[in-house]
Amino acid sequence: MDSRHQSKTRGFTLIEMVVTVAIIGILAAVAWPLFQNQSLKKARSDAHVALTSARQALVSFRSDNGSYPADDATAANALANFRPNAVNAPPSQCVSSRGYQSNLTTCQNYYTLTVTSTANSFVLTATPIPPFADPDCGALTLDHLGTRGITGAATVRRCWGE
Repeated sequence: MDSRHQSKTRGFTLIEMVVTVAIIGILAAVAWPLFQNQSLKKARSDAHVALTSARQALVSFRSDNGSYPADDATAANALANFRPNAVNAPPSQCVSSRGYQSNLTTCQNYYTLTVTSTANSFVLTATPIPPFADPDCGALTLDHLGTRGITGAATVRRCWGE
């Protein structure tokens, strides 16, 4: 039989397959941390909006009542019932300018809000809800003076996107 008429089958060699899989693995190893970092930034943004809106609610409470809520329960109730746009706005939804739900979770359910309040001051805390734990920033805080804080080891500037 003439060698010119033999059919040649083309395919991938084992070395070509190994190189391809290795390249895909390297790309995935680089891309995954970037994806995770962007997911954490998105969740932190949700907390920023909620904390800022909750601070606005407590400042509004002070404007109406002459002081901040005297205790944590009154402060939580004030936050749950805050309606920034209209008296009849539904408190159970993340309406425009509200930034958090009436059960004191952020609009995207990434964080829960808690408040420690006295008649003269308050501290709001946004704690990540698993599986959205933020190992670098931990919980985010915001007080009556607008001071931003964190409970993690990262910098406030990094966690608050300043």
